Amino acid sequence: MSISNQTEIKLVRKNTFDNEVIIVDGQGRSGKNLIAVLLSTMPRVEKMRLDSQVDYIPRYYSLGKISEDAAIVALRTEFDEKLYYNSISRDVNFRLSDYTGVFKQGKRWLYIKRLFQKADSEAVERIRKEKPIFQEMTHDGIQFIEIYFKALCNRLKFIHILRHPVHNIYEQNNRDFGTRIGVDPRELQLTYEWNDHIVPLMAMGHEELWINGAPLERLVVIVETMFRKNLESLKALAEPHSHRVLILEFEQFVQHPYKDMARLEKFIGQSFGTGVKRILKREQCPRIIPEGQLAERTCAIRTAIRKEYQLIFDQMLNDYEKFIVEQELE
Repeated sequence: MSISNQTEIKLVRKNTFDNEVIIVDGQGRSGKNLIAVLLSTMPRVEKMRLDSQVDYIPRYYSLGKISEDAAIVALRTEFDEKLYYNSISRDVNFRLSDYTGVFKQGKRWLYIKRLFQKADSEAVERIRKEKPIFQEMTHDGIQFIEIYFKALCNRLKFIHILRHPVHNIYEQNNRDFGTRIGVDPRELQLTYEWNDHIVPLMAMGHEELWINGAPLERLVVIVETMFRKNLESLKALAEPHSHRVLILEFEQFVQHPYKDMARLEKFIGQSFGTGVKRILKREQCPRIIPEGQLAERTCAIRTAIRKEYQLIFDQMLNDYEKFIVEQELE
């Protein structure tokens, strides 16, 4: 086969498990873990996973690095492979302290049991019979929601978590993301080269601000950039997909979880299991957010960044509050 003919090949994957999929999405440090582990108590919902390629394949596609058919097949293959691995506890996290680990999840002993169950065709038969709902966690995946739906169609339900940008910046700063991105080999953010500098993909369009920024200022840049793009995608949601997307506000959830938990049960079509009480207690939900915490963190960030970054920061906060009010009115 010649190279020219190879470029005309359209990749397909029809032999999928055809199972339901939940994606829990949001910015870094937005509270996705809490929602995901609660969902894992539902009878058919699998433990949450965090697989980098599910995040990155849509980004490769959006940059024109791979074709649409390649992105769709790659995503379908990832979801099928990881569901099968879950079914036999292969490539499943058993670290005690990790949020993606089995022991943080709702059905802790299920994955120990699966270690001893047969694989291959018998595992496939169990999947067909039990109809598990696969659960994945993504970062800012709302920006690429169209390719996720093209890959999964009506199998997908998408939950986007909003958290106040001040808390996103504050929590990311506690994890030193402003210094680690592009430097620490444990930090896996996609980066690119721009004028001999390494810049995270999240800062695209604001390269000079990233390069010239102190660590906290860099976080203002990437949180603001992702906030804008996520907001644009949320506002652009339309049928037939909009009814398959649920928006949750983190601060509202942790203070008054039961109302949103009822929304989640209706959205997923499953009830929370007995493990939910244990997880709510562990996560201190419901919880009281200390009075003045937001103002204190806002002041701490604003006074630590220069004027150019302050303007970006303040405009983002204004637009976030406006969007939240609009959501409440709908």
